[in-house]
Amino acid sequence: MECNLKKKDNITFSKHPFLKNTYQVLSLYWKSEDKVFAWCALIALIVLSLLAVLTALAINEWYKHFYNAIQELDAHKFYSLVVVFLAIVSFSVVRSVLITYLVDIFALKWRRWLTNHYLSAWIVKSTRPDQIEHCVDNPDQRIAEDINKFTFETIDLACGLIYTLASVVSFSVVLIGISGDASLWGITVPLYMFWAAILYALLGTYISQKIGFKLVSLSNNQQRSEADLRYFLIRFRNDSKAHSTDTGRNYEKESISEKLDISLANMRRTIRVKMRLSLFTESYSQLSLIFSSLLAVPRFFAGSIKFGDVMQINSAFGNLCENLSWFINAYHRLADWKATTDRLISFDGALARSSEINEGAAAHRTAFAD
Repeated sequence: MECNLKKKDNITFSKHPFLKNTYQVLSLYWKSEDKVFAWCALIALIVLSLLAVLTALAINEWYKHFYNAIQELDAHKFYSLVVVFLAIVSFSVVRSVLITYLVDIFALKWRRWLTNHYLSAWIVKSTRPDQIEHCVDNPDQRIAEDINKFTFETIDLACGLIYTLASVVSFSVVLIGISGDASLWGITVPLYMFWAAILYALLGTYISQKIGFKLVSLSNNQQRSEADLRYFLIRFRNDSKAHSTDTGRNYEKESISEKLDISLANMRRTIRVKMRLSLFTESYSQLSLIFSSLLAVPRFFAGSIKFGDVMQINSAFGNLCENLSWFINAYHRLADWKATTDRLISFDGALARSSEINEGAAAHRTAFAD
């Protein structure tokens, strides 16, 4: 039965897409007895994320008036805008503290519920918990580590994604309104700053994907190899009396060292990919400022816009590129989250399949008894 369970579980999960399986795991908490808290916390996080966008828009508008006041030598307006900036920053700090606190509390409560849910399915409801180990490796890691990573990273990345989508829409509107037109080889390009930001972000996203696409599989392999190493260490600690001879101890040491070498080799491959990806992302981020300035200052030198407009354009361009490049900046975390979610999905599927087999066996025994 154990071998069949493993094979059937693999077949089951090859039929369903990742997003569907992820939704099934996510929806467990929102349908539980804690669903009121879950929905309220979700709404609060959405509101706080949108308030962050509002703050960024306010600062972007502030740039224009502040630097125009400097250019016009308007001291009264300058100091008034300093007070406005302090008010915006104070609001932003309070909002940031609130969302950080709420994310941590939300993740804590979700982790507690999800851990108890899987412990009940694995230990209490399953007639043979040892069968699960033949379907997925290290079920203890799935519960102790993967649930912790999954809950926090899902909430934090979701907040980042909400902020990103709202910012892209908002700053696209801002940049469209202030970017103006440009003539290139006799051809007029309308809204050229907006299109330049789009092309810059798309190019960066494509290159980062080409550089870092291996990180998901490498992260999954790393989690598996680390879990195997920990398993061998725990096994030796529990069975140390059985390895009383030098030959037995040397064999265990070689086995543990082999698992360590596998883990370190995968880490070296991961480091090389991350180094190349970091080299690109840092260069990409630093070049965006000078790129937007080069595009905006010709209109300033021509007298079409003021210095404050240049700074507002730079701010809007930077915000739009940054948010369009969210995938680039979050690539490491997304890769780790994807690997963690894959492991949790396979654990959930193994428990579901084991439950189906146990229910089928119980029904068969009942029918036979009748």
